[in-house]
Amino acid sequence: MIPTGIDALDKQLGGFHEGLVILCEESGAGAKEFALTMLLKNAGKFDLNYLAIAKTAEEVQREIDLSFPEMKREVKIKITTLADYYFRDSIVPMKWISEKGLLSTLRDEKNVLSKLAEIFDEVNGIIVLDSVTDLARVAKRLGWDALIDLLKGFKAVCIKRKVLLLALLTSKVLERSLEEELFETADGVLIFEWLVERDTITRWMYFRKMLGIMPKLEKERIAKFSVKIDPAQGFTISRIMRVL
Repeated sequence: MIPTGIDALDKQLGGFHEGLVILCEESGAGAKEFALTMLLKNAGKFDLNYLAIAKTAEEVQREIDLSFPEMKREVKIKITTLADYYFRDSIVPMKWISEKGLLSTLRDEKNVLSKLAEIFDEVNGIIVLDSVTDLARVAKRLGWDALIDLLKGFKAVCIKRKVLLLALLTSKVLERSLEEELFETADGVLIFEWLVERDTITRWMYFRKMLGIMPKLEKERIAKFSVKIDPAQGFTISRIMRVL
């Protein structure tokens, strides 16, 4: 198993099994911070990879640096971006996105999905994919089935090579049926959401599904976790809600 680096979670569950895990969040509810914390806390133990579909490497590095400004770290995260391929047929000038420019990108006839598959064949350890939401936009042009097939292929490769893939997804962007089909492809689905109560706003996380983990949650009667984002510790769990 691969530890999450989040003490309260690892004590209860021991970590995650290798495979494909979708982190589905209401925007800003903590999924990205969960993924980044897992990368940072596993430095030196596994290869760390961040695959960005529409963001540049500079955008990703900025998010990492600003998310937890007080965390002391010397962490090597390999950032790979497909922004060139994502934007090359859009109205966005390529000079905004890439130093390579449009000509070098056009020479490669691969689309985003096929290029991602090529890159995925070269990475190991823990991989953060940012994001399935962006891939879904690509799938509107290339076909939804192509995306589902790719994710199923990713899961098979993860199991074969003992890789953990954390795939970010923004909730309520896709139709419910499409979202459910994405969930079906994964070994695990974590839900991150906001809850507004009177004068407080709380982030909550719960497991929608997780291979090898759900029986532990049932045994401990754990329903969901209240979470916080700490500038020095990263993603943390402040309390656990149990079913009596």
